[in-house]
Amino acid sequence: MRYYYDGNLAEKHNRQSVPYELPDVYVPQLDEIDPDHGKRERRLVEKNNIRLQYKSLKRWRVRVSLRLLSVLLILATAVGYVVWRGAKLTEMSFYNAGLKRQIKEIDKENSLLQDKILNKTSLYDLKNIASTELGLQKPGSEQIVHVPTAVLVKSHDDEETNAMARLPMESIELIESWVRSR
Repeated sequence: MRYYYDGNLAEKHNRQSVPYELPDVYVPQLDEIDPDHGKRERRLVEKNNIRLQYKSLKRWRVRVSLRLLSVLLILATAVGYVVWRGAKLTEMSFYNAGLKRQIKEIDKENSLLQDKILNKTSLYDLKNIASTELGLQKPGSEQIVHVPTAVLVKSHDDEETNAMARLPMESIELIESWVRSR
């Protein structure tokens, strides 16, 4: 049969403790073996404390610099937005000024065209063109035909200006309608 000396299946032997007293053995303390041990340990503790302080300062500097960077980024964004908006306003102002200039030019052209139209439709000029270029003559008494004229309705605003502007056009329309009816 096999005997187990080790493990959980081993036989339990009842051993008696040492029947005699053990002698006192001198065990030297750590300071006695190495007198610089305390100094080294204190130096290591100091170095560890310095390292911890440096790390904590480094973390603090990183936090402060990140906060400062974020504030600067926000300020730069705000300033950029204000500058962009100012540029847009200036651009729109130049665009509006250009449109106003174009409107003034078109108004001048319109007034010149209206003057030309009024000059071309004046009855005196028509009479001169008809007599010189077309060879028309003054009608005889038997050739005169009386045509009824349209009654002008007076408006309340600028009656004289409206009447002066309408007279040539109404006269032309009246003459054209009379000619077409013949």
